[in-house]
Amino acid sequence: MAKRTKPALDEKLSTELHRDLEKIVEGELAVEELTASKMAFLKAWLKDDLTRAGEYLLELGDEIRILEERAGDALLDAADPTKTVWPNLMYCIKNGQPWALAGERVVPGEILQCLGCGYRVLPPDKSRITPCHRCGYGCFRQLRNAQGKGT
Repeated sequence: MAKRTKPALDEKLSTELHRDLEKIVEGELAVEELTASKMAFLKAWLKDDLTRAGEYLLELGDEIRILEERAGDALLDAADPTKTVWPNLMYCIKNGQPWALAGERVVPGEILQCLGCGYRVLPPDKSRITPCHRCGYGCFRQLRNAQGKGT
C-alpha cells in the first residue's frame, strides 16, 4: 500500500507545484505589464519635466541678464556717470545726429533729450542749456519740435 500512496502523493504534489508555477508565471506577466506601463508613464513624465525645466532655465537666464545689465548700469552711474553717457554720445556722433552740451545756446523750437536718463525738455528759445534737471548730466540729443519748428 505504501507504493500506491507514493504515486498519488507525487501526483498531488506535481499538480500543486504546476498550479503554483502557473500563478508565479501569471504574476510575473502582470508585473511585466505593470512595469511597461509605468515605464511609459515615467518616460512621458520625465520628457515633460525636462521640457519645462529647459524653458524655466531659459527664462531664468534672460532675467539674470537683465538684472546684470541693471546692476552694471547702477554701478557705472555711481562710479562715473560719464561712462553711461559716452556710448550714447558716440552713437549720436557716428549716426550724424545733432547733440549739445550744457552751456551752449538753445536753437529756437528745439527739444533736448538727456543722453544719461532720456528726460526730454523744451527750453526757452536762445537760453543757455543747463544740466539735466533729473540726473544732472550735461549732454543732450537735439530733437526737432513735434510742432514742426526747429532746424
